[in-house]
Amino acid sequence: MTDTAWAPLSRRTAGLPTAEPIEAVPDWLYPRLAEWLYHVLQFTDGPMMVLRPGHGLTATTREIMIRVRTATQPWLLPADDPTFLDAIDATVAYGDWVTEGWTEYGNPDDLERMLAAANFAWRVNVDWRNLERRIDPTATAAVTATIRTASEEAAGHLAAAWDACHGRHPDPDKAYAEAVKAVEAAACPLVLPANGNATLGNVRDHLRDAPAKWQLDLPRKDGNAGAVTPVVGMLTALYEGQRSRHAGTASARRQTQAEAEAAVHLAATLVHWLTADVLRRTP
Repeated sequence: MTDTAWAPLSRRTAGLPTAEPIEAVPDWLYPRLAEWLYHVLQFTDGPMMVLRPGHGLTATTREIMIRVRTATQPWLLPADDPTFLDAIDATVAYGDWVTEGWTEYGNPDDLERMLAAANFAWRVNVDWRNLERRIDPTATAAVTATIRTASEEAAGHLAAAWDACHGRHPDPDKAYAEAVKAVEAAACPLVLPANGNATLGNVRDHLRDAPAKWQLDLPRKDGNAGAVTPVVGMLTALYEGQRSRHAGTASARRQTQAEAEAAVHLAATLVHWLTADVLRRTP
């Protein structure tokens, strides 16, 4: 239901490719999104209304208004106001989805079906954490699967990295830092369990300096267990690429969005390998 590869018959018969995802809220989608907001925030399936200030607003509605810094009822925000999408984003993240009966009037999956059908540039995160940019579904599914199978600590950092990278308000520095922490959470207990202060650099150095103690579940050309060289290379790339880790040095600077995206996807691969015992001690 969330596949956006479909193209209208008129475009197909004209030989035109699938249209690019829509960035701004179009007039034909806005009423449906506003209606969804009203129903889920006000816990009703009635017609959308303008409520008197201070009267009739649910606690969730008031919370969302505070979070997005607006005095306007969220469903009344104009389509071209960035706060409108911020309100939808905040509702997905903080909506009362656990109270019995609340989702009777709509939920984030209903919202995602609308966004996907419209080929909208933003989608609902599969875990209902927020809105995120609609990117390659295979990459999204791979990272989601890793988050669900990793340890609680590693999964939390990887999810935070993904959100900071692909969320409504990208923060490349945070995305990169959380990606590093995700790998540390998976690697340090495995590689250096006796070192309670181990870092990504310590793990990289140990694997580089003691390669005979470890093997990779990718065989060499001769069929023997693989060397840890690829993991060392991946750890090095992630470790040395973090320019925002320290301030006041000649090489310190803010991370770019492209660097953050590369770091997050690299971290997802490393966390998956470390969780799935692709890297293991030599018997």
